[in-house]
Order: sequence, then C-alpha cells, then structure tokens
Amino acid sequence: MSDNQDPLNQLWQQQEVVQADLSEVSSRWRKVKFKQWCYVVLDVLSVIIPCIFIWLNADKLERFSMTLVVGVMSLSVVFVIYITWLRRFSFGWSNVSTDQHIQKLHKQIESNIKIANLSLHSVWFLAVLTVVFYGSLYYFEAFPIDRFIRKVTITLGIHTVMLPCIWIWASKRKQRFTKELLELNNLLEGSNTNHDK
Repeated sequence: MSDNQDPLNQLWQQQEVVQADLSEVSSRWRKVKFKQWCYVVLDVLSVIIPCIFIWLNADKLERFSMTLVVGVMSLSVVFVIYITWLRRFSFGWSNVSTDQHIQKLHKQIESNIKIANLSLHSVWFLAVLTVVFYGSLYYFEAFPIDRFIRKVTITLGIHTVMLPCIWIWASKRKQRFTKELLELNNLLEGSNTNHDK
C-alpha cells in the first residue's frame, strides 16, 4: 500500500494546521516579564520601607531591640537577593532563539517553584523568628510589660491574618507552577518524540 493510499496518512494531510500567533506569545511573555519586575520591585520595597521606618525611629529603640531588628532586616536582605536571583531567567528574553527561550522558560518555572517553596517555608520560619524575637525582648525586659503585651497582641493579630494567606497563596502558586512544568516537559517530550520519528 503506498503512502498516498494510506487512510491515516490522508487524514493526517487533511488536518488543519493552526499557526502560532506570535503576537499573542510575545504579549504573554511581556506580561510575564512585567510581573517578574513588579515582584522584584515589591520585594525590594519590602526591605527598604521597613529599613527607612527603623532608621527614622532608631532613637526610640534601645540597643538590644535595635540589634534584633538589624539582624532580622539582614536576613530579609539576603532573602530578597536570593529571590531576585531566582527571577533572573525572566529578564532579557527579547533576542533569544526558540530553544533558548524554552530553556529560559523551563528554568524560570523551576525557579518559581523554588520561590513558592521558599514562601511556604518562610511562614513557619517567620512564626519561629517572631517567638524568638519577642521571647528575647521579654527575657531581657526591653519594654515595660504593658507595652510588650500590646506589641505582641498587634503582631499576633497581623500574623493570624497574614501567615495563613501567604501559606495558601504560596501553596497554590507551587501547584500551578508544578503543573506548568509538567505540561512543558510533556510538550517537549512530545515534540522530541515527533522529531525522532
């Protein structure tokens, strides 16, 4: 039986080929790049604004409290630098080949999963850090007890609302990016299989 007579081959030849809309793909990746830049800006502001606030109120903090705050802010700076480094794959995608684009996309999705994991773990780390922070303030009697209780109550209120929200958000992002990575891997395996035939 010749290839021209094969019904499967004829059906294959009759399939309509949908061309990729390059403007849509380009628009989508501009949005991804814009989002990543926005996240970087928010991450940096999340460190700069508290630093400014602490600097403006440094005279109100005694030495021990200031040492603890500077330690926490130093950890925050390291955290932001690491997250920005993980986002590096989404920057500068404009003049790359398709293979390079796919590799960068793959690496960025993997980095997004790492960022989501880091966000998940930062929830419990922040809870432990808060206990250590306030435990140290209490132990060294940094504040009068009524002021200390007020600060702990406000912090507990904020953490009770924010930490579960961050956990849920990070968990959903991890699931989404894991699914995207799986879909991309399946797509790449399918295209590699087709090229091998």
